Amino acid sequence: MKRTISGFTMIELVVVILIGGILTSIAFTGVQSVRSRTAVEGAKRVYMTWHQRARSMAIERGETVIMVVYVGGDSTALLRREGTDTIWSDIQKFDEELGVDLRTQGNVSFYTCMTPRGYADLSCGSWGATNPAFQATFSDTVRLQFWQGADSASVLILPLGQVVG
Repeated sequence: MKRTISGFTMIELVVVILIGGILTSIAFTGVQSVRSRTAVEGAKRVYMTWHQRARSMAIERGETVIMVVYVGGDSTALLRREGTDTIWSDIQKFDEELGVDLRTQGNVSFYTCMTPRGYADLSCGSWGATNPAFQATFSDTVRLQFWQGADSASVLILPLGQVVG
């Protein structure tokens, strides 16, 4: 009587493990690129929401609201007045909370002053008269970019406060 030994050889097992590893790395790379793309698009939507929030807050309160974009700190903040005090109302940290970096041409930070009428005021209204830091905003179109790895998304902020995404 002959006895047959059944099973896999060591070479067959190594080949199967190697093929599984290659397929897993391909899938992982695809998931990472989708995750990165989703992060930058999400950051773009967050910025556009904040911009709209600054505009609606200015209209609702009947006072100028300043939206500061600090590129060096990858963050955005809303400033408003309570009596004679300037209040940092909200801060969004894109790098810490979303893993996304902010960039502009020359990596220059900027701010937009939203008036109670719902458009940007280049002189920052009464704040510009009393606070030298708010005496000038951008007078040209600014492209704000959101980066994570090789993926990016951007919005254009026009001088009167319109956002084109």
